[in-house]
Amino acid sequence: MIEDSFIETHVTRNGGKKVAARMFSIVALCTVIVAINIFGVAMFGTYALYITLMLSVTLAFGFVFFFKRSYTEYEMEISNDNVNVAKILGQSSRVDLMDFSIKDCIYIGPVTDDRYKEDYGNTDIKLSITEKKDYPIEEDIWYMIYKEENYQCMLIFDFKPEMYKVFRRYNPRNVAFYKAPVKTEKPEESENNEEA
Repeated sequence: MIEDSFIETHVTRNGGKKVAARMFSIVALCTVIVAINIFGVAMFGTYALYITLMLSVTLAFGFVFFFKRSYTEYEMEISNDNVNVAKILGQSSRVDLMDFSIKDCIYIGPVTDDRYKEDYGNTDIKLSITEKKDYPIEEDIWYMIYKEENYQCMLIFDFKPEMYKVFRRYNPRNVAFYKAPVKTEKPEESENNEEA
């Protein structure tokens, strides 16, 4: 009897440029709020303080709302032979991006494969759900190609070893060979060797 398989991965992109941009915008917001309050009090006296404080609070809430909405996370679910990819915005709303069967895949393999560059150039729709937007060409980054209607689609994702078994079960001919890393244990030194 074949057992059901379910694999779920979540990817959040935390890059250096994004963190630097957020830090810069926080400093800029604080500077603008201080400038508004100083300018308002200097020009109109303490009567303008109420208006400038309300404006400052409105800017702060708008800023928090904007950053919460800009937080994106990708989710990939593999349930038996079905692959579902979604984008989660602001930790609340979910948008489905791709939904296809592993059986419909033309090829599944690592981006280090010889045919990757040609496949990348021949696909119409490309979606990368790796941790880095500019993903490195490494063995643990894989891709899937499938056809939907008249479009050839490519999904680039972070590979987990447990995925390989599912890929081979539902589409054995179109999956690249994966050599699982072998864990080697250090030989235990006996106490007799230490005494000598």
